[in-house]
Amino acid sequence: MKYAKLHIKKANYNEQYSRKNNIKILNIPENKEENETSLANTVSEILKINTEVDLQPIDVVAMYRIPTKKGKFRPVIIKLRNNSVKSAIMRKRAPMKSNGYRLVDDVTKPNQGLINRLLPHPNIDSAWYFNGAVYGKTVAEERIKFDINDNVNDVRENFRQYRRNGGIN
Repeated sequence: MKYAKLHIKKANYNEQYSRKNNIKILNIPENKEENETSLANTVSEILKINTEVDLQPIDVVAMYRIPTKKGKFRPVIIKLRNNSVKSAIMRKRAPMKSNGYRLVDDVTKPNQGLINRLLPHPNIDSAWYFNGAVYGKTVAEERIKFDINDNVNDVRENFRQYRRNGGIN
């Protein structure tokens, strides 16, 4: 069981690492005649208007829509060539959101499930994904890194013991 959990953790890490240069954009309207070129032009125009980032074709490895619930616009995944372009775009999330588009990291299903598990927990104030890992902030203002196999209460207690011992396990 211990080895199975370890391998699942490593597989999740590897999948998340492969998505590190991906961005997901939500709420981009679909067109019946949409193709790869028209989608790329639409996304580039939206980014240029809302983020002032001029997305060059050389920066994009792939761009496509992914399935979603019926009745909603399918999200667009953009796989970028490097992290500097992604960072430039992600820093401008606020203008995108104010214009009705959501810009999010492409997070693996296990990591999204972990965030969804953390958010309703009474001792966790907020949870987020950053740089390949999931973090949570407790109601006591402690920022803790969580793993997909973690028991939230155990992690909080281990973190407190670690802090009480002056950072020594």
